Amino acid sequence: MNAGYELLQKALGEFGLALPPEKVQRLYKFLCRLLQANRKMNLTALTSWEDVVSKHLLDSLALFRTAWWQQMHNCAWDPLLDVGSGAGFPGLLFALLFPEKRIFLLEANKKKARFLQGIKEEENLPMLSILPDRAENLGKEASYREQFSLVTARAVARLPELLELTLPFCRCGGFFLAYKGPQAQQELAEAATACRVLGGRLHATYPYHLPWEKGERTLLLFAKVSPTPARYPRRPGIPKKRPLL
Repeated sequence: MNAGYELLQKALGEFGLALPPEKVQRLYKFLCRLLQANRKMNLTALTSWEDVVSKHLLDSLALFRTAWWQQMHNCAWDPLLDVGSGAGFPGLLFALLFPEKRIFLLEANKKKARFLQGIKEEENLPMLSILPDRAENLGKEASYREQFSLVTARAVARLPELLELTLPFCRCGGFFLAYKGPQAQQELAEAATACRVLGGRLHATYPYHLPWEKGERTLLLFAKVSPTPARYPRRPGIPKKRPLL
């Protein structure tokens, strides 16, 4: 058996994730495709198989270990929007594992958006949509604003800015999931005003460690409890330049 596939299987097991063989194979195929494309396209700074499996794939799938997911995964959590998908973590992984779900990947970088579109076509994922635009633009459009049951974002921005880029997409009663590192609690304190103004409320936190001493991470789960005021998100660049503090 291929060493890379064996390492992927081992990593999933050590992280407490049990996936059917056909889904593991699909993830393996995607990681191979990513690392191959990365040589020319510079999609991710991580280049070793072990780092990509642990720091990208396992980190993205940490949601599946939470109590919230155990209660929700059989429910209608779609449609899902992944803001700032990059090379596909976590949103594209969810599309590969749940091809029957409506999943949208928002990625402003045209090179990365083309890569995501290529995977969509290669893997025949008709329910997956690639949105090559900025969150500040689409968050104002009625067809996307407050339309999603679950919004995710990983390695995009600090939390005060990130909430302005994501909560406008969440429908009331929906959730936003932020993937954060060791400074999660500090970012939460910084984002108290943004969370309140934008209609969110912290629902749960899930700290965890990646296998092979690859780092400490935290999932921050926010519930959308009231509509986001119409003025948000502000125009491109302003949420970063003047975050709601």
